Amino acid sequence: MLFNSIPFFIFFTIVYLLYWSIPKSQRKSFLLLMGIAFYYIFSPILTLHFLAVIIVNYGLYLNIKNNPSRKNVTIAVVLNLINLGVFKYFYFFNRVLADLTGYPFFQKVPDLIHIGLPLAVSFYSFQVIAFAVDTYRNPNQAKVPILDYCLFIAFFPVLIAGPIMRFSDFSPNLEKLSPDRDKLYRASYLLMLGLIKKVLVADPMSTTISPIFLNPATYDSFSLFMAGICYSIQVYCDFSGLTDMARSLALFLGFEIPENFTGPFFSTSGRELWRRWHITLSFWLRDYIYFPLGGSRLGEIRTYFNLIVIMTLGGFWHGADYTFICWGFYWGVILATERFLEDSMGWKLTPTKNFGLIVLKALFVFVLFSISGLMFRSNNASSMVDLFVGLFLNFQSFFSETLLSSHNSWLYGASQILSSEPIFRFSHIENLERVTYMGFALVVFHLFQYFPGYWTRFRKYDAILVPILGVITIFMLATLSQDGGDFIYYKF
Repeated sequence: MLFNSIPFFIFFTIVYLLYWSIPKSQRKSFLLLMGIAFYYIFSPILTLHFLAVIIVNYGLYLNIKNNPSRKNVTIAVVLNLINLGVFKYFYFFNRVLADLTGYPFFQKVPDLIHIGLPLAVSFYSFQVIAFAVDTYRNPNQAKVPILDYCLFIAFFPVLIAGPIMRFSDFSPNLEKLSPDRDKLYRASYLLMLGLIKKVLVADPMSTTISPIFLNPATYDSFSLFMAGICYSIQVYCDFSGLTDMARSLALFLGFEIPENFTGPFFSTSGRELWRRWHITLSFWLRDYIYFPLGGSRLGEIRTYFNLIVIMTLGGFWHGADYTFICWGFYWGVILATERFLEDSMGWKLTPTKNFGLIVLKALFVFVLFSISGLMFRSNNASSMVDLFVGLFLNFQSFFSETLLSSHNSWLYGASQILSSEPIFRFSHIENLERVTYMGFALVVFHLFQYFPGYWTRFRKYDAILVPILGVITIFMLATLSQDGGDFIYYKF
């Protein structure tokens, strides 16, 4: 069930009404049951797998708690990586073997073996790994009851696509499960904002660029470049909107969960971007991979290597395809280059006082992000190659110049006799005026996140603003929405 669907609205309405009607002592158990029910609706069979993962990991947690050895935490990490690898990367590794060996058996494997992708496997795998490692690092913390642990993993507002919570983010909420007016108002604002981002911005952007990514070789260079710009708008509004809705649903139930975005496209460096985009993943990679690899403590070369490794692994976490590996490697190289130029060369890459330079640098980082979006959004590796080749070669005059420079100039002359217009033309992006409106909306959304303190002055009008904005939001959704699609991060 998607958050912006009628079935989920019915599901959550029932959950919400029952949740606040039962005694406080029973609310945790009820939420756990609803989390399992939510997963069951997705897949009854994979629900059994999900429950098994939770129970096994709680057993691994107790083992680490009672005997905090490196061996025990390694077992927990490896088992969870195997679980993630089998379900998410089995077909990818099989394809790698097929590409390397050309052996026919590997090409037949997808037809012989069918493995479903469990809901939220990428997200809950990282949560249980972090829990195990944190237990090993801090073995003297109080024992976590099995009910709290199970609810932490099966909390349905974050099951679709995070954020990747730590138990320290989640546990303080467990003793505050009481109605709260402030949380109710904030939840309402977040729900409206998330729906607007997803339905009125992300979905229209998707319809604009989907034909381009479906057949990139037939589009001109400008259209391919604009596809990257449009995809940046789409993926931000889709994923940020999803996070807003997840935080909203959690607040309706009395839970504070972490923010995942804080105005990322206002960043003036790659380093700052990844402190503002998918924050919980960035900090997870830092704490559980970058620091154990040595971070920046083992010299310059090792620091650059570590940056490239964690970003490449971060890309691979997003999806089982060469395109995601290239995307992660691309950002690893950018971060390592920034580090080299700033720390070793002494260049000041991040302006702090000149507003014009700050805007230009933010636009430059946004373009870098948009170029990487061509990799991230590509349907496969060959499509990604077509995108980048076309970005540099697909000019409207390309065919004519090619004919004139070859031995086929007669063909060009014949085409001129037949028509005054070029007969060889690339397709052009449609509905381009939509990008202007959506770009303006993107800036407004970023202002909300980048300057959160500014908007608190209006909170004294919550009782008036919430119903008025609610009516306006419903009207806009009813009159302006298009056919929606899945959330981008739903498949991860």
